[in-house]
Amino acid sequence: MKKMKIYYTSDVHGYLYPTDYLSNEAQGMGLMQAITDFDKDENTLVIDGGDIFQGSPFINYFQNQKRSDNGIAKVMNAGGYDVITLGNHDFNYGFDFLKEYLSNLDAQVTAVNVLDKSGAQLFPAQIKTLGNGLKIGLIGAVTDYVNIWENPENIADIQITPVFPAMKAELERLKPQVDFVVGIYHGGFESDLATGERLSDTGENVGYQLLEELDFDILLTGHQHATIEGQSVHGTYTLQPPNMARKYFEIAVNFYDNLQPSITSELKTPGINQSPDLKAALDDLQTEVNRYLDRPIVHLDTEVAAQSHLDLAQTSNAILALTAHVQRLATGADISIVSMNNNTLYLPQDVKVRDILRNYPYDNTLFLMKVTGQQLKQNLEKTAEYFALDAGEIVINPKWLVPKTEHYNYDFYYGLGYTLDVSQPVGSRVRELTYQGQPVQDTDVLSVALNNYRAVGGGEYNVYKAAEVVQDTGLTIQDLMIAYLEKTGQLQVDEQLKFKVID
Repeated sequence: MKKMKIYYTSDVHGYLYPTDYLSNEAQGMGLMQAITDFDKDENTLVIDGGDIFQGSPFINYFQNQKRSDNGIAKVMNAGGYDVITLGNHDFNYGFDFLKEYLSNLDAQVTAVNVLDKSGAQLFPAQIKTLGNGLKIGLIGAVTDYVNIWENPENIADIQITPVFPAMKAELERLKPQVDFVVGIYHGGFESDLATGERLSDTGENVGYQLLEELDFDILLTGHQHATIEGQSVHGTYTLQPPNMARKYFEIAVNFYDNLQPSITSELKTPGINQSPDLKAALDDLQTEVNRYLDRPIVHLDTEVAAQSHLDLAQTSNAILALTAHVQRLATGADISIVSMNNNTLYLPQDVKVRDILRNYPYDNTLFLMKVTGQQLKQNLEKTAEYFALDAGEIVINPKWLVPKTEHYNYDFYYGLGYTLDVSQPVGSRVRELTYQGQPVQDTDVLSVALNNYRAVGGGEYNVYKAAEVVQDTGLTIQDLMIAYLEKTGQLQVDEQLKFKVID
């Protein structure tokens, strides 16, 4: 019998240290902690599923300065990573920035649907020969929704093609050459794994199709930040770890005499200990980040209390109003659109930089667009899908929680008056849509301030793709919020939001 072991992480999003930057207490999380648990030998592969960048205050701080000395390559090299694929956020700072990072990485990259302008693969499939002689094929791919979300300048020199045909072609080519094939897909599942029920038709995630129609031995997934324990679906073993290196997988594969593999996996939690050498190499960076995060911004008369997402979606709060206000000030827009996020919104009385980043965790930039009344109604109908009725009570639509929690796709439309009637069918819930007290007509044209993710249609707000872009300001909304609070010393703003949710 021959054996193979795989350690798998995905969607680390810059969380290297044992902290979520919200608490001062060490937590069982972070890539530096995970790699200390890796027991690697010549029959072990260490793999990452992409989105190593963007998301943590640590990595955002250095990336916003375009600094490559961000510690990520050092940590991954110390962890002995063999192969990685790319995630959608790995393109956020441009292809040159990504290439510089990859040049410092010992691991090989496979992302078979990332091509140059001539159509040649930039990151082909890999074959690894283990110490026991087993040949392992590794085929990576990134969700092609990068084309929708990403700033066109950041991917101007490359092509990102549809996932399924790219992985299918590589699998057919590679399978006769190897004993075992691992798919590494930065994407998730569009269907329920237990029932096959279709959950999304966007094309953002095609993991179930890969399981159903192709014959990978293992399909490693990511992107959705879901925790999916190892299981066999349509004859392929698949799994997905949560984000922020809060968990990682240890996968054991035993090959019997006929080379038929037996696969098991264990989802493990990192400890809080780090390599002393690695910690010493990076602690100056962490100190620099914490100094920035702990910078005082403003003292408030009262804290902004936390609310459940369901309550917040029906009321909004002062943090969201501030976000809307700074967007409007920067653009002069008629309407300012802001979103919830998956974190609980809360501000203490003594507000520091880290508090703003907790409440607005994305380094999104600000767009100004022109939209018609009809487009606004269509987008509001999408927002209204967030709600459902359960025994006559308003609840969050389960489709917004499974397979991926998507509170961040619920929008508030500051400057509009509107009613969302949850008793009505999806697509027919918007009532009493007004601007400055007057009904909004389908042909009316209004200017809208919103973040870049939404502006390109992120969250299935596809109507924005047809709207006119007036300006990409290049300003990050986080910076606008911090600057406003530092300048004014107050949170309260005169920002109108007149809406209600009824059943």
